[in-house]
Amino acid sequence: MSGLSSRALVVLALLPLWAGCGGASGDPVVSVGGGRDAGDMDPMEMVEDEPDPGCDEVSVSGQFVVEHEAHFTARYHIGEPYTKTVMIFGGEPVEAEDTLSNAYIMGLDKMDALALAEEFPDFYLCSSPGGDAAAALIKAYDLVPASCEVYDKLVVALRQFRINREAGGDRTSLRFDGAPLELESVIDDASGSDVTDQVMDQHFHLITSVEQLTGESVLSFGTTE
Repeated sequence: MSGLSSRALVVLALLPLWAGCGGASGDPVVSVGGGRDAGDMDPMEMVEDEPDPGCDEVSVSGQFVVEHEAHFTARYHIGEPYTKTVMIFGGEPVEAEDTLSNAYIMGLDKMDALALAEEFPDFYLCSSPGGDAAAALIKAYDLVPASCEVYDKLVVALRQFRINREAGGDRTSLRFDGAPLELESVIDDASGSDVTDQVMDQHFHLITSVEQLTGESVLSFGTTE
């Protein structure tokens, strides 16, 4: 097995976070690379009667999640459930074949954002001196949507993120229900071989629901909480 791309490379490519402002053997390979950018996708292209090409078959049973790729089957253990609200600083759908996780985001937790805003009200802008402080708190989420419906909503939110970013520094925020996932195994379906060691630097999260938040103020997170 060769040609595995690392999520670490994707993270490095997103830093500094304000940059947006201004295999040979022929064997199947587990990938963690990026796919088509959300900004290139029109929500109207989605057909409700057919699963989106980027939506993998995912099943949840008790404390375990099984994700079926074209040539591999991944098994995860589910951690403590949560509800999170985050401000997005990067992300895209991931549609490549044999890729664990269907999307990723770089997110800043709501409470961290509100705390930063007390000292740096414009921390989310390219020119803000609070940018470095924000970058230190932003986390990577490799997302495993529990259903195609959840995946489609996530794609729409990531498209809106890009539109807002290109319009001048505003940020899209998400509220989602989910849980961290611990990868237990990745099995090559053809040979039965365990290829889990190909997957590195991943932070997997099961997502069971997602809501794109809107509001005139980027720090309102679309709520009055």
